[in-house]
Amino acid sequence: MTDTLSPVEPNWEGMVRNLRRQGTPERVYYFEHGIAENVQEGLDARLGITEHLDQSGPHYEWDRALAIHRYLGHEIFRVFPEGARLQAHSALGQWEEPARGPITSWEEFEAFDWIKPEDADLSVLEYYEKILPPNMRVTHVLDVWEVVRALFGFETFCYKLYEEPDLVDAVFEKVGSFDCAIARSLCDFDCFGALYVSDDLGYKTGTMLSPADIRRLIIPWHKKLAEIAHSHGKFVFLHSCGNMYELIDDYIDYVQIDAKHSFEDNIMPVTEVKRRYGDRLTLLGGVDVDLLARRSEEQIRAKTREILDGCMPGGGYFLGAGNWVTEYIPVENYLVMLDEGRRYAGTG
Repeated sequence: MTDTLSPVEPNWEGMVRNLRRQGTPERVYYFEHGIAENVQEGLDARLGITEHLDQSGPHYEWDRALAIHRYLGHEIFRVFPEGARLQAHSALGQWEEPARGPITSWEEFEAFDWIKPEDADLSVLEYYEKILPPNMRVTHVLDVWEVVRALFGFETFCYKLYEEPDLVDAVFEKVGSFDCAIARSLCDFDCFGALYVSDDLGYKTGTMLSPADIRRLIIPWHKKLAEIAHSHGKFVFLHSCGNMYELIDDYIDYVQIDAKHSFEDNIMPVTEVKRRYGDRLTLLGGVDVDLLARRSEEQIRAKTREILDGCMPGGGYFLGAGNWVTEYIPVENYLVMLDEGRRYAGTG
């Protein structure tokens, strides 16, 4: 067990070289899709990361997020600007209803209270534009398929895909156009480093929709988002859970993502993804969530070293969890993974 963890100073230029796979990096680089609030609190309590901050300050939460990610060595981290992401569950409550969402007809489509991209509150980016260190950037998640699925409900969506495909197309147009407008606004900020496209496309055994439907309905919007980001000199990350590897060439060669996140050992371990695609794609995270949640210190250290041995050569790998650092991952287990990364790099 480790009770301490040395900070790692972010290095944007080194991160970019690693992202572009320009040789084995000089140290381990880190990335997280997100860290649960209780884990952040546990890290802060053990490491004293935010002791220097004024908790009564008007931007304490933003200052706290910056301090935690900077200490952990994250060159880029997520922000959550209000109104900059369509979320269907706001019309339904906390959880997505799998059978029926708020849109099941043209009448409900017309009556739905669509938020407008110009009403998004981007003050968090305006703040970081002023105070973010030059070696750090922020990112924001935009999703297309997950919003459409929640607006219909997955069961209803499957029916409408065949019964009313024009309604399905109209909802995709609404969601995709919103995302593109938000993406353009985000990319105007110098502190914004990467557009993070997040759509879970698969189950453990295959894709949620047929590859043909994904190529027709979803991938074109992902391509448009990537083009917006790249035209502004920003990177594009894809987060997608499940076995979506039948489509991986589409994302590498057509969408032209710069990196992929979300890996599960029972689908394809990140080391195998590296072996198959590592010369064409950068990988973010990959330490299995179940391992971090339930295994011993020795097992976590051994697996972390195995992943670093397999994924570090040539660049294009960032150490982190296979998905969120969830609330049920013990803080001490997460610290073990990070500590092993620092030991591997010779920085701790």
